[in-house]
Parts: sequence; structure tokens; C-alpha cells
Amino acid sequence: MLRGVARSQYGRTLAVGGMGALGAVVGSMVLSDRERQVQCEADGGEAKSPSTVMGILSDIHEKLGRIETAMGVSETTPIKPAPVASFQLPPSPGAKIDVVLGAQWGDEGKGKLVDILSQEYDVCARVAGGSNAGHTIVVGGTKYKFHLLPSGILNEKAMCVIGNGVVVHLPSFLNEIDSLTIPGVEDRLKISDRAHLVFDFHQQVDGHLETKLGRHKIGTTKKGIGPAYASKISRNGLRVGDLQNWPYFEQRFRSLAEHHMNSFEGLEIDVEGQLEYYKNISNRVGKLTIDTIEYTNQAYADGKKILVEGANATMLDIDFGTYPYVTSSNPSVGSVLTGLGVSPNKLRGIYGTVKAYCTRVGEGPFPTELEMSVEGTVGHHLSSVGAEYGTTTG
Repeated sequence: MLRGVARSQYGRTLAVGGMGALGAVVGSMVLSDRERQVQCEADGGEAKSPSTVMGILSDIHEKLGRIETAMGVSETTPIKPAPVASFQLPPSPGAKIDVVLGAQWGDEGKGKLVDILSQEYDVCARVAGGSNAGHTIVVGGTKYKFHLLPSGILNEKAMCVIGNGVVVHLPSFLNEIDSLTIPGVEDRLKISDRAHLVFDFHQQVDGHLETKLGRHKIGTTKKGIGPAYASKISRNGLRVGDLQNWPYFEQRFRSLAEHHMNSFEGLEIDVEGQLEYYKNISNRVGKLTIDTIEYTNQAYADGKKILVEGANATMLDIDFGTYPYVTSSNPSVGSVLTGLGVSPNKLRGIYGTVKAYCTRVGEGPFPTELEMSVEGTVGHHLSSVGAEYGTTTG
């Protein structure tokens, strides 16, 4: 029942019930005494001027009854809600999103596994972290080292996506692209307009903070990942898409640089030189920049197979890892949803990568750590035979 509001000739406001939209027209049926008298005289009857609120309500109820009868509506007539439109087409039978994650402290072999699996997928994506990740792949005797590019870039049939959850150091990103001899790489590469940027001064700050911690250092890669995420959370960071609005980018960059120079004594930033560099690459980066959230969800709706390549590892997760000796993002499964912009019901398989023995990236507690530098020890043997040297950390 809808509730309408009518005002009587006595100045009182009455709440009146009515079926469906009928309650909305109640106000037009409350007549003044003079209007009632004229109406009744025109009908050849006597004027019936109700002198009480109950009389007014009784009169309204009678009129509603006549209208409902004329419309074929009764109090027991069910009101059917309008059908809710569906805004998403069901995916084709082949659609799926699979995820490969590190289940230890990194260097479990995710990149190699992704390279093998990616041959069966249409889209490969990165969703978190930045150039602190490192995946080494050997194909046909050629060694490839990836930090920002998904390992699936070696599959010439796959599109590669850098999701909105990744923080991107564009100089490193472009150098990585230029180092590849594979044709048409940039034609198969998409980067989110929402991905945040890592600047050189973020890397300087990262190194400064590590040095300041001394023997209590976190063991970061000094790639500026933590400070870049700090800028993102502080809401003063810059995103890849901002490069396409140069006046806005310039103003925000100057403000961000000034903030860091004021916050860290002795930090020097070549603001003009940095702005010149980013203006020069803005067109090239702009050709790679899209709304990857829309792109990924449309690919899923079109029945495409999508593979997500995790970076770092679960035990380095900012929430679930061995805090504070962790990375600055969520390299567990949650980052797939927030860093790619897909819903949980789209995920099919989630694969955690492990190896028979543990290694750890960075600092922090590691009770079973073995001596690696002394020849003849188990630790040295495992590190040599297993080639246990990180792509990023060494």
C-alpha cells in the first residue's frame, strides 16, 4: 500500500492509504465545503459537508472503493513487480579465470608454470605488486627475465593485461618491452588507466627508509613499491591514465614531488627533467592504456580463457604474511578481485605453487635457514643445483 498525503479544509494533514498508485491521487479528492455543495446541487441532491475527520476519511474510502471497482482492483489483487533487467550476459561455456599464486615466500617457479599454462589461454594478467616481482623463463635456450610484464607475453596469441592493482615504474616497463625481440609486443599489451605510477623518487625514498632501519631492515627490493602504494593510499598519487591530461598530471606531479622533498631531508628531485621525460612518453603509453576492468569482464563474457599470474607470494602478503617482513600489496587471491576488477564467482581454479624446500625473499624470521655460502653444505648444494637466485633480489 502506498501512502499519500492530503490536506483537509480544516488545515490538518491526513495520511491516507490507497492501493497501488491510487494513494497518490487522494489529495485531488478532498474537496472544500463549497465545492461539495456545488457538486451535490449539480447532482440534484443535498450538500453533505462532513464536519469531522472521520467523515472525510469515510468519504475518501467510498470514492477509492468506486475507483478500484471500476479498475477491477481489489485488496487481494497481487501487485507484480516489474522484471529486473539483466545487465550481464551469461558467459560462453569456455569462459574461465584461473589463478597461479606463490604459496610460500616467492621464487617457487610461478613464471615457468604460467609460461607453460599460458599457451592454452587468451588473456594473461598481472594484478598486484610492481617491478619487485621477478620471473625467469628459459625458452629455446634464451633466458627471459620479467618484472612487470606477464610471463604470458611469450605466447604470441595471448593478450596481456597490467591490472589496476599493479604499481608501474614506466621507465622500467618500457625498457622491459624494448628488451624483447618478440614482434608485436605492444599490440598485445594493455595497461590499466587506474594503475598507479612509481616514480624515481619513490625508489630513492625506499632505499632511504631501508638504510635508516639498519639491521632491522625489511629487505625490500628498493624498487619504490611501498612508497608508491603509500602515495596511493594517501590519495596524492598519480595514475597511468593521468598522463592523458597533461595539465592535471603536471600540477599533481609538482605537488607530489614537493611533498616528498619536504618529508625527507636531503631528497633532491629533478622536477623539470622528470616532467620532460613523462611528456615525451605520454603518447606511447597512451596507446597501451585502456579501461582493463571493462576489457577483462568483456573478454570473460565473450568466452575467453583468462590466466592471472600472481606476484611475490602468500607469506609476503601485507595482511596474511610474516608482518612486518612483507611486501606492500596482497599477493594472495584477494588481489585478483580488487586488482583486476572481477567478481569472485568468475574464478574457476586457484593454484598455489610450492617447491620441496623453502626459500625466502627478503629479511625476516626463517628458522630452517641453511648456510649457502660454504661449499659442501646442504644449503650450498641446494642453492647451486636449484639455481636459487631471485630474478630481482639476486
